[in-house]
Amino acid sequence: MQSIQFKRLLKDRSGNFGIITAVMLPVMLGLAGIAVDVSHALDQKSRIQALADAATLAVASAMADKGNMSEQEAAALGLKTFISQTLASDGSLTPEQRAEEEKKLRDATTFQTTSTSSNNSDSYDVLMKSTYEIPMNGMSAVVGFKTLKVTVESRASSGREGNALSMYLVLDESGSMAWDTTTIDPVAPSKKVKKQRKEKYPCPDNEAIMCERLVEEYVDAPNYIVKMASLKTAAGVMFDELKKADPNSGLIRVGASSYDDKTKSEQKIEWGTSEVSKYVTKLPAKPDGGTDASGALTNAYAALKAENTREKNAHDAKKNKSFERFIVFMTDGEMTGNGGIWSKKIHDQVMGICEQAKNDKDAGGNPIKIYTIAFMAPAKGKELLEACSSGKEFYYEPNNMTQLVQTFGEIARKAAKTGTRLTN
Repeated sequence: MQSIQFKRLLKDRSGNFGIITAVMLPVMLGLAGIAVDVSHALDQKSRIQALADAATLAVASAMADKGNMSEQEAAALGLKTFISQTLASDGSLTPEQRAEEEKKLRDATTFQTTSTSSNNSDSYDVLMKSTYEIPMNGMSAVVGFKTLKVTVESRASSGREGNALSMYLVLDESGSMAWDTTTIDPVAPSKKVKKQRKEKYPCPDNEAIMCERLVEEYVDAPNYIVKMASLKTAAGVMFDELKKADPNSGLIRVGASSYDDKTKSEQKIEWGTSEVSKYVTKLPAKPDGGTDASGALTNAYAALKAENTREKNAHDAKKNKSFERFIVFMTDGEMTGNGGIWSKKIHDQVMGICEQAKNDKDAGGNPIKIYTIAFMAPAKGKELLEACSSGKEFYYEPNNMTQLVQTFGEIARKAAKTGTRLTN
């Protein structure tokens, strides 16, 4: 009898679904949890990959901009960028959790950098790897998965294509360069100035009548930066940009000559910017005199013209296969000589020298290029400098100190061709 009942039990399948469900439910929940976690992990990996790409691009660009960044500096910058961006994207972390996550990221992230130099160019490569653990949900934990490792890898490269060049600055130090700009000195925004005012008082002989007298007093007034100080600051920015482009002083040569109604002694073209920087620093803080750029511009043309082989020999010695020639001509006025009024004769003379320079071709058929800067200049000054320039993109009309600084910096970057290229 018992045997018959047992056989019936074996044949009875009415409870199988419940049993199978009970057995399979944890597995099904685990698989569902894994599916959710994998989808979440892919989203997280995409987010982290974007942050890694941003970090490597930042490092590659910084290496090209600085030119002499060490591997340790590059790695530190990359880690800082990657970690700060990663943690910033999760605002739910407590300070303790943030510190723990930062340590995990720092331990799991590596940066490798290499730099290569050839002829007039430098290239920089950055490789970053990082492993990030993503916590899995409770359903995945049922089948034994608590975390999921996500690994990202990013590579970026940058390059600086140095442009060999010889540049000559023609700078105005006439009396109007002692005038104020519209820019207030941020270090000392005000100054004491003497002012006269009328004051009424009872007349000594008849107090019923009010007399007047002039009273001198010192009052606060805006302390504007003068044009000459603006020029020195702007030139300093230019020299910094050129030095970035040529940290080893093997590509760029710079000279200068200043003028009022007379031509001042020149700084001959030399490698790097140290000598010309000293020259500009020594320009008079309180300039005077009229305006005649013809002599300084003649010096520039003589130094750069193709038949003067000094520059070619200098670049050949550095194995620069070719080089460009630039004049940077700046004035804040019009050509007056020492007479104080515009002189057509000097104006035309300066224009003729500009034309000679622009028509002077080297062996490759390339002319001298002239950048011109009409700094807060009157109409005749603007007219001359626009005509002297090598084209619209070579002519500038800065009307304040900020624009002058931007102008000199932009000219340096254009001439040195210091833009970086990035690939990933």
